[in-house]
Amino acid sequence: MKSLHFIEEELAQLESLGRCRRLKSLEAGGSRHLEYAGRRLINFSSNDYLGLSCHPLIKQAAQEAIAQHHASAASSRLICGNLAIHERLEEELARFKGKEAALVFSSGYMTNLGILTALAGEQDQIFSDALNHASIIDGCRLSRARTFVYRHRDANHLESLLRQASACRRRMIVSDALFSMDGDVADLPGLVELAGRYDCLLILDEAHATGVLGSSGRGIVEHFAEERGIPAGEDGVDLAMGTLSKALGSFGGFVACSARMRELLINKARPFVFSTALPPSAAGAARAGLELIQQEPFLLEALRKNFRLLAAELRAQGFDLGQSQSPILPIIFGREASALRISEELMGKGHFVPAIRPPSVPDGSSRLRITVTAAHSEEELRGLATTMGELAKREFESVHP
Repeated sequence: MKSLHFIEEELAQLESLGRCRRLKSLEAGGSRHLEYAGRRLINFSSNDYLGLSCHPLIKQAAQEAIAQHHASAASSRLICGNLAIHERLEEELARFKGKEAALVFSSGYMTNLGILTALAGEQDQIFSDALNHASIIDGCRLSRARTFVYRHRDANHLESLLRQASACRRRMIVSDALFSMDGDVADLPGLVELAGRYDCLLILDEAHATGVLGSSGRGIVEHFAEERGIPAGEDGVDLAMGTLSKALGSFGGFVACSARMRELLINKARPFVFSTALPPSAAGAARAGLELIQQEPFLLEALRKNFRLLAAELRAQGFDLGQSQSPILPIIFGREASALRISEELMGKGHFVPAIRPPSVPDGSSRLRITVTAAHSEEELRGLATTMGELAKREFESVHP
């Protein structure tokens, strides 16, 4: 008989640490509201920042793509799954990001794995921000490159690592553009300067920045170009990764880069080579989302108005939101038990805000990660802030009677 005691032991350990996760079965989901356990809740956990996943034009585009191309591409792009709708989407993404070309992957996670394992190997070095997404961490590990982790957004520490590192074949700096758990933004000018001085490829993960940062949602380059006057086409970013599953309201991942870099990734990125092409419905929905972002600027205006309002209301209640400059508003409780308890109490009052615990965040930084969308109403935002203030005060008094 096989010994499977380790299953119970590991689950018990997770339970004791307050880190055991369970799936929540939703009767209906949405960027603004969802139904769970027979109750209608206001959703403050979605990455659907512009509320586009529910937009009728997005749904219509997905249905039309299925009618024309069927439900599945049924093959990898390199065999017979390369449809015209994929190529049109890539051309539109490249224009949107200001790059020569783009390549679509089956998910954002697979995009990062594909990029890093295609471009780095045992002879290379990767310099990675300490709070980068798990897909970057896993990509670094799978690449077998020597990986140096620099302190979060610390250009001085990054430079010291670059200066001390030994000679190698190829170097690259990789960072989230908008950090998914803290809502703060990478120091793009600093990264560009160091990448140029030390001859590094610069790779940015714009999963949460695409459709959110910049006056027209083009991401971190537009954000800093407007703030500091960086000339268009001289941004210094070699590869800009993004997702179709957040602000664009669809599903999938992509990288925007040079045309020759795209050719290299087509040949060397294993998650691209060995995966079935993105479903036509997802490609069609993403194209519609991209068009809506550019044609309806009021969506971004509504998003910014909403997250600024909620941030101000939460800070007025005494909450520290760190360095967040985005719709991602973290409230750190530290202990898993506190974050879980507040999350459950919020649900009881009609607000869906799941607790985020290690390993998604560092030890001792369990939190509520509130995300705001363009679809939320002012009443909903103010109501959450008031309820949060009441519950946090009660939690503090229970710990410090």
